[in-house]
Amino acid sequence: MYLREEIVSEVGELARENINALVLVCRNVALGKDSRLFLRVAACLLMISVFGALTDIVTLCYMSLAILLTIPALYERYDDQIDKYMMSAYRSLQQIRVNFDYYITMIRKLDLEKFQ
Repeated sequence: MYLREEIVSEVGELARENINALVLVCRNVALGKDSRLFLRVAACLLMISVFGALTDIVTLCYMSLAILLTIPALYERYDDQIDKYMMSAYRSLQQIRVNFDYYITMIRKLDLEKFQ
């Protein structure tokens, strides 16, 4: 097996760019510059913590396998109904997001007015 230097350099450059982008995102989250991403990360970590506290790895693997084997069959059978409910849920979540963004903007304006 032979690896050319050009390929190794390209892979290294790609890895460097992705790692730098990840470090920049982590830095912005840690400094509080991206509050939306911070809340997403906090929610994901909370969800992982709750699942980890409720189950062990064997149960988690078993449940994951059962879900992975049943979801495609259920979706194939009831795809029209599922799509209808998913679109309804998507619209509801979009409305919640719009309201959340509005309140965050109002809070930021109040903070800016307060400190000026």
